[in-house]
Amino acid sequence: MEKNNIVLTTENLSVSRLIHNLDKIELSLLNNKLKDIGLSNIQALVIIYLSDNINQEVFQKNLEKEFGVTNPTMTVSLKSMQAKGLIVKEKSKVDGRYYRLVLTTKGKNLYPKCISIYTEIDALHRTILSKEEIEFLSQILPKLTATLKERID
Repeated sequence: MEKNNIVLTTENLSVSRLIHNLDKIELSLLNNKLKDIGLSNIQALVIIYLSDNINQEVFQKNLEKEFGVTNPTMTVSLKSMQAKGLIVKEKSKVDGRYYRLVLTTKGKNLYPKCISIYTEIDALHRTILSKEEIEFLSQILPKLTATLKERID
């Protein structure tokens, strides 16, 4: 292995690997906390999104776009949520060709727990990083995300 190989060395990791490593750790932390309430990260995000958008019709495509996941990934998550009794699909009131997603009472009851988990992890970030570091990350990460996303689309 080449000593200066930026992809494979553990010294001077590339930005891509640092972000990837952080993402894996964050996802593991979230999933460990969410498994106690029987949800995956995507399912918890769906509950939060549906709760926060209760006054509008939300379709599967909205969720796929919002969370940057594929149709098959979202389909699996939503079918699992239906089987658990967390959501139902109802005909759209605006366009009967589509089905909107609606939280059941059981799904609504998980909202505070989901918010609590994400809030807890955010609070953990705030114990590790200074206010300035958080502000800096809040500026550069969306910039990186938007610019790199443009390269995909």
